[in-house]
Amino acid sequence: MTRSSTKTSAPSPTRRDGANEHTSGSDVASLIATIMSDLGGLFSSMDWAEDEIERATRRHPDQADTLYHAFSLLQPRDIGMGMGAEFVYRSHVRELLERLVAGTDTRIPTAAEMCLVCAQASLKVALHGAAAGLYFRMWLQAFPDRPITSDQAAEQVHYQRLHGAQIDEYEAMLRRKATDPNRLLADIDCAGGHHGKHVICRYATSPDTGLEDRQVTSA
Repeated sequence: MTRSSTKTSAPSPTRRDGANEHTSGSDVASLIATIMSDLGGLFSSMDWAEDEIERATRRHPDQADTLYHAFSLLQPRDIGMGMGAEFVYRSHVRELLERLVAGTDTRIPTAAEMCLVCAQASLKVALHGAAAGLYFRMWLQAFPDRPITSDQAAEQVHYQRLHGAQIDEYEAMLRRKATDPNRLLADIDCAGGHHGKHVICRYATSPDTGLEDRQVTSA
């Protein structure tokens, strides 16, 4: 089962007078088009999630059991275009896994999710001022190696200086509205096996009953 998407592009943040504010519309449109053209299918996202779990486990070996059982947290939700793009989904997953390790709230939206919400909003109304500043802030947090423009970091300093307090307000409001109250790690019942191998898992309730492995069913 794969998801189908229509390639589209989002307008760039603009001033009220219609002129571009410190960014090129073609640059933003090209980046959003890249997101849409990079969409993967259901099984691709599963592979990406597994890979990010493995990487997180290497970073935090003492949290290997928790990370193995984190897969249920990583299901993408319908929060805006682009979550099927590999670099977007991987950023989203990495942030959730790091939160899980740190013991922080997994319900609030990730920076990648915030970017998708902003991108969706930009299809309806031009982003300018604090709204544009929020979009740039979230993009830099989620995709630091994929700047919208070559001098985006300097642009973010500009927006922060002019609209910092309002950007903070917008971010807090959007995080509240986009929170997923159900995105919590469920009670774990491990049968004592990971990837078909017997392990001593901290969540094992009956380690001698058999091996647990992930199964994916589709309707």
